Amino acid sequence: MDRSRQKDFARRISQANKTELVVITYDIILEEIDCGVKAFAQDGKEEGRAALKSAQKFLAELMSVLDYKYAISKRLLNLYEYVQRMLVASDIAGEDRGLDGAKNVISGLRKAYAEIAPRDESGAVMENSQNVYAGLTYGKGSLNEMNMSDGSNRGFLA
Repeated sequence: MDRSRQKDFARRISQANKTELVVITYDIILEEIDCGVKAFAQDGKEEGRAALKSAQKFLAELMSVLDYKYAISKRLLNLYEYVQRMLVASDIAGEDRGLDGAKNVISGLRKAYAEIAPRDESGAVMENSQNVYAGLTYGKGSLNEMNMSDGSNRGFLA
């Protein structure tokens, strides 16, 4: 994943509530799978394997935070395990093996969580982060992000 995409994800994470954070995690997994497929297609086995390992780490995080007192968690775990098997198989082989199926599962889950994210009123997970406002400014057709916070309330509050 390139540096600009990492910055974009970091910005989104700083403003996200709990459900949006899951959506962002799915976006990262999809991005890493796409990077892996692209690298494998260009004979970049090591880059492809690194991207899939990154996707596996994010998937492992989703698996670790499941709350098993809800029945849906067991079904999500089954889906996550399927995706994990596809990622591991492709990683070991150094080629695309069933990654379309893995992408379809994650895309479906992402769509479902994105649909319910606006109804989550829990607030941003990161409480002391700066607000980010974006808009079209001066440049013809260019989108510039600007920070409108005065910088107070950053870090830990004592």
